[in-house]
Amino acid sequence: MRRIRIKDIAEIANVSIGTVDRVIHNRGEVSEATRDRIQKLLREYNYKPDFLASSLALQREVRLAAVMPRVVNEHAFWKLPRKGIDRALEELSHYHITVDHFDFDQIDRKDFLNQVRDFPYDRVHGVLFAPVFQEESIAFVERCGEWNLPVVLFNSTLDTPLARSFVGQDAYHSGYLAAKLINYGISPGKDVVIVNLSARKDHYAHIIHREKGFRNFFEEHSGRLDHLLTIDLNGAGDHALKDRLDEAFSRYEIAGIFVTNSRVHRVAEYLAAHGTMSTRLVGYDLLPESIEFLKRDYIDFLISQRPEEQAFRGLSSLFNLVAFNREPEKRQLLPIDIITRENLAFYQL
Repeated sequence: MRRIRIKDIAEIANVSIGTVDRVIHNRGEVSEATRDRIQKLLREYNYKPDFLASSLALQREVRLAAVMPRVVNEHAFWKLPRKGIDRALEELSHYHITVDHFDFDQIDRKDFLNQVRDFPYDRVHGVLFAPVFQEESIAFVERCGEWNLPVVLFNSTLDTPLARSFVGQDAYHSGYLAAKLINYGISPGKDVVIVNLSARKDHYAHIIHREKGFRNFFEEHSGRLDHLLTIDLNGAGDHALKDRLDEAFSRYEIAGIFVTNSRVHRVAEYLAAHGTMSTRLVGYDLLPESIEFLKRDYIDFLISQRPEEQAFRGLSSLFNLVAFNREPEKRQLLPIDIITRENLAFYQL
């Protein structure tokens, strides 16, 4: 029988590895009920700490790199993974761990290339990476492999076996689910629009997979493909979005709109300006701008990607791999949460 690990206890107790670690070492704040539950499991499974590994990890400085899009006002989404990284660092604060940030402009390929060109491959022990530009990102992961640097991906995956783990959502099934939500109650003959607001959707594997899942639902279930339209804005501003939506509403009977990323609030602004509440609107993520439109019923459903949790799990997995040689699962898929006005409060706790 293999040795029981902290990771195993954490999975059984449905808590983080950091929580189990705090109970074992009597550090930090843990609720009494959680502490009792974990201690019971430790006794039940006869957990024995690996003192040698723990001692070495406590003494060794672990330096990790986080490579992800830069936080700018228009892309508030990326503030959430930063919070997840900070939370992981807080949980691991009793170890000597530092994270160096290498942020890039997610619509500027050259900026990303500049960041990775000067990347300190010889001075970090692992990389947490949110890829955008597919070809260049794969080349970066391969370069990390040449330096024996483990890479954990989050938010979007890459077609390479060199990444040790991916933390995120099943993009295909989230798009499939979005189509199912929009399809409920829509009369035959009505039209549905897919809106891509990303600068270049071909840069983002998860955007492509979401759209594929969305289309496949209608192909398999409703025969509505003849009434499915796509608007690709390629990063264009609000005026271009307004013009394209004006055209779509003038020519078609639009009953539903699916926005493939977190900027769904931009479409909600359009619907609110025109007093249009009968069009079902589905998009992603609990950003403040989108929450306001969800409360006002201009957004019907938000699908949460849990970006903070993605980065938290990603960094924790990377640290445990580097410090303790604990191999993470190849795919760490998070639940696909459906947020409505009625259950919003439970996701804002």
